[in-house]
Amino acid sequence: MSKIYSENLCVRDFYCDRSGKLSLPMIAELAISASIQQTSELGIGMEELQAAGRGWVLLQYDIKIDRRPAVGEQIQVTTEPIRSNQFFALRNFDFYDLSGKCLIHIASLWAMIDLKRRRLVSLDQRFIKPLNTTSVERLEKLTSPTILDRSAQGNSIAAEELKPTYFDIDTNQHVNNSNYLRYFLIPVAADFMFSHEPKRIIIKYNKEIRLDQIVVSKVQFTGPLHSVHEIASNALVNATAEIEWAEAQ
Repeated sequence: MSKIYSENLCVRDFYCDRSGKLSLPMIAELAISASIQQTSELGIGMEELQAAGRGWVLLQYDIKIDRRPAVGEQIQVTTEPIRSNQFFALRNFDFYDLSGKCLIHIASLWAMIDLKRRRLVSLDQRFIKPLNTTSVERLEKLTSPTILDRSAQGNSIAAEELKPTYFDIDTNQHVNNSNYLRYFLIPVAADFMFSHEPKRIIIKYNKEIRLDQIVVSKVQFTGPLHSVHEIASNALVNATAEIEWAEAQ
């Protein structure tokens, strides 16, 4: 049986956006923080990974949100590495309120890279066995986001040019995964963001963004409550996303 890690947290004001609810980038931050803490306690954390010349790379997210917790609320964040094969691993994250109701569920797909060559490699079992994941030949696929419709029939596309700052870069020397959520949403109108709630976010990471890159974030609404997103540098697509929205209550 795989190991489940959990921690109790209070939603601080600086975790939240202007709505007073846990922001989307912070959802990703808290999830990743839980997995880092779990692996660190098992002796297979960042220090051990870097010593072995290996690193984890996030490939996909499927985030389902029932309700974003509010400032001051007590929550529990859990993570469970569930299955892996030779090259990929699935890990779940869940956010619960004090009654035990699941507020946010995240399915994620991971791979491992050689830090020097920056290339994918097979999973190093030294970092898998302590997690007690179920080993399988084939992993189920996560849903991939829809791509922008650039045809004449497609809806208009809004775009915003972005240059990563020093504070966007993590210890892997590229833009932190949580910042992609922020980048995706920059072209979305603030009034829409404030009056709507994301219910499902599907993300696929294709290529890391580095400090010296200029990228363009694009959004296309294919319906009143459905948006498609792309972050790209020249002809290279760094990441894509798809978001289902609901009107805020």
